[in-house]
Amino acid sequence: MKRRNFFKSIIGAAGALYFNPVVEGAESSLYHLKLGYKDWNKSKKWGITSPDNAAWKKLRKQFLIPSRYTYLNTGGLGASPVPVINRVLRVMENEETYPSPSHDEDNSLKIKEKIATFLGPGVKPEHIAFTSTATEGINIIINGLPFENGDEIITSSHEHVAMEIPLLHHIKKNGIIVKMFEPDLNNAKANVERIERLITPRTRLIFISHVTCSTGQVFPVSTIGNLARSRNILFALDGAQSVGQLPFNIADTNADFYVFSGHKWLLGPKRTGILYVNPRQISLLSPSIVGAFSSSSHDLWKNKLELHPTASKFEYGTRNNALIEGLEEAFDFISTIGISNIWNHNRFLAELFLKEIKKMPRIRILSPVEEEYRSSLITFKVDGVEIEKLTSLLMRDQIRCRLVSEAGLNAIRVSFHVYNGENDLYKLVKLMKDFTYKI
Repeated sequence: MKRRNFFKSIIGAAGALYFNPVVEGAESSLYHLKLGYKDWNKSKKWGITSPDNAAWKKLRKQFLIPSRYTYLNTGGLGASPVPVINRVLRVMENEETYPSPSHDEDNSLKIKEKIATFLGPGVKPEHIAFTSTATEGINIIINGLPFENGDEIITSSHEHVAMEIPLLHHIKKNGIIVKMFEPDLNNAKANVERIERLITPRTRLIFISHVTCSTGQVFPVSTIGNLARSRNILFALDGAQSVGQLPFNIADTNADFYVFSGHKWLLGPKRTGILYVNPRQISLLSPSIVGAFSSSSHDLWKNKLELHPTASKFEYGTRNNALIEGLEEAFDFISTIGISNIWNHNRFLAELFLKEIKKMPRIRILSPVEEEYRSSLITFKVDGVEIEKLTSLLMRDQIRCRLVSEAGLNAIRVSFHVYNGENDLYKLVKLMKDFTYKI
């Protein structure tokens, strides 16, 4: 991607693009941030018009990350921008000032409508349930489907622990069989063939990541979904590494179930997540936990229970409204920038980083060979070097990446997002260059 075209791409919708001005003192103090949150709502919105990286430098000021700290682990945990933090603080303060146990269905519906629009045409609020994490969504799916002893689930060997542990638990508890394929990093479409070879008459579910946490590989999910549907097999996706990072429509994935968290690429509050259930499968998926707000009607005297005929049946109990509204603010923030602009920005940095480290000795790239199936996460290792030694060196220089232990890779993963710029990239490149040429 040419630099000139990249910077043009981030201002394509300049007329609609705005950010709140950063609160004075916000970078160093949450206390000052709390005192100043009302100023955010009164402030005038300003547009980005400069076709250079000044726009992204202004955006960087929306985050509390110190300028000396190079944060390159959004794939693990995203940093919430000030508008999201302020929204959470404001709602929390209001609820503590005027306590109310109310469950505001109208507000929930409004937020779900916004999320549904973000996820693409055909998605409706009744297809969406609020969860605490992507992990909870994964558990709802695995525990809620009518598996029998000996039924099979296909997954990859590069899944997050949030997938592996629920699968292991279900193996021990209910006797399901899990089959794994090793992702092909040279030819993404070959993964469809690897999955197909594992299918038997007992295969009930294919459950994989949309984008892997290990190497950042984007699976050809639409093709895999078509395969699953042609064999009458359910298809579920873990979207923890995709929603907020890359543009897509859930309908195009052909997924029956889709889960994601709010605290990574969406930059939302921690302990938030979403479960999407295709309407044709809502009656099939049974909730494993129910409580207040799961039912449309109930009467213990009459032994009567009618669960919601929508994804709301997977919601239960008192909700933290501050976190839910903070998640809405995060969707607004991402939508304001534009998911295509975010994708172009992040991929520009990822590809530039890849180009630089390929020049260094002893570096082995573990991310996909095909650019089409790479994402904003780049994974690499230094042959002959203990990975813990390298991570310690990075932390010493205040560079935060992520050690990848999944699939026994023992590598370093770098993930780029909106608060990163070329200065972060070249700080890491310089350290890696000094390190690799000295060993």
